Amino acid sequence: VHLHVGGRKEKKSETSGNVTVISTEHVDSVELVLRGTTEEDKHEVGRIRDMCYFGSGGLIFIGETEVDGKKAIVTTGLRCKHCGAGMIRYSDCEWKTCDACAAKCEHTYVPGMIHGGGVGDMGVGEFCDKCGRGKPKAEGEREKSKIEHHLAVEKELGVHVIYKDGPPTTPRQAVEVNRLIRRHSKSRRRDASA
Repeated sequence: VHLHVGGRKEKKSETSGNVTVISTEHVDSVELVLRGTTEEDKHEVGRIRDMCYFGSGGLIFIGETEVDGKKAIVTTGLRCKHCGAGMIRYSDCEWKTCDACAAKCEHTYVPGMIHGGGVGDMGVGEFCDKCGRGKPKAEGEREKSKIEHHLAVEKELGVHVIYKDGPPTTPRQAVEVNRLIRRHSKSRRRDASA
């Protein structure tokens, strides 16, 4: 992950034939590069990238320290709007509420679009309009599939879901394809046993 501290952004365009590429360059900034060597490190770097992109828009410099004889910086993604604690998970940064404050929250759940966790990219459910935490599932409640979540988004919120890597290109087409696959498999099993 490459992060730029300070400086400014400048647009740059390069034309080759009838193709023009426009890019953004960081000028007069310090580049920080986060790398992971182990799988665990790579997972943590990915979490920081997600937090910067989805949650806070960047890192807040807190201070510097030394780790194993090497200089290191201490950062956080965002500060909790209730207590000022540092937060690094993008789900916390999205609602600007740390886990400790969310645990004390007197939740008021409202229905709407939800994402993350077991839901994946999008679904319909209930979340607290103060801290953003999802309503816990009832005991024994069945886990919905990705397609079921997408169908609920279309039906309950009126938002059309389109898959860019289709076919299928819609949740309804995915349901139909799954139905045809099951029907074909059942027919082949019947033919094999006859």
